[in-house]
Amino acid sequence: MKKLKFLLLLAIGLSLSACDNDKGDSNPPDDPLEDKTLVETPIIKQNKELYFTESDGIQIEIDTIKKYLAILNEDGSFVFDTIFMVPVGTFFAPDWNDHPNHFKLARDNLLEERINLSPRIRGKGDFITNLGYPSVWWRDSLWMVENGWTVNKYWIDQLNQNSK
Repeated sequence: MKKLKFLLLLAIGLSLSACDNDKGDSNPPDDPLEDKTLVETPIIKQNKELYFTESDGIQIEIDTIKKYLAILNEDGSFVFDTIFMVPVGTFFAPDWNDHPNHFKLARDNLLEERINLSPRIRGKGDFITNLGYPSVWWRDSLWMVENGWTVNKYWIDQLNQNSK
């Protein structure tokens, strides 16, 4: 008999608590962030690298960069924290353009306009040029270093390897 009373009280208690839960489910919270059952998907911030050579800048066309700048996550934040413009190959070498002005023109007509689009655009990588070009247009090479690139690090690395 005691077992029967216990089971009856247990059943009544469970049914009352079930009624309370039904009331809570019928009125969802106004703020979905208050509902602890929601699981937030972590947003992973990324960087994007756009490559260019002395003769091919298709990846760093202004429209392409603007497209990457505008991509948003579900929460409205930007997908790409930083968009890097990365040079590939040798720039301004004697076999292509043997004139130091090309170093200045690269900054004035190509890179500076793109860097000015957003503070999220930076340089990355090394400009390999003729030795002496950065000293002819030193303000331009300093500008490149200030914006994330290195200039002729390749040659310095070569000298360091040869001196070992």
